[in-house]
Amino acid sequence: GNSEMLRAMRVHANFSEYVPLALFLIYLTLLQGASDFIIHFLMLTLFVGRISHAYGVSQTKENFFFRVSGMALTFTVLISSSSFLLFSAFKDS
Repeated sequence: GNSEMLRAMRVHANFSEYVPLALFLIYLTLLQGASDFIIHFLMLTLFVGRISHAYGVSQTKENFFFRVSGMALTFTVLISSSSFLLFSAFKDS
């Protein structure tokens, strides 16, 4: 019944739902020959997004700016790496 503990558990669960997929897509992007700049950009974006989201959700009075911007950055990584992989697949075929 501790609301702070439940909020912390939700922050952790959200992290474990999105980060493994994002890291796997970034890894596949690396294997497809993406430049170091792209890989570093994706990793930095994911890092900033997850920190922002965790900060926004973990506050008792939730700050939606940090929560929304964190998810937007996370989805940017997912969409960008997926798009790169799709483009690479169609380019090679």
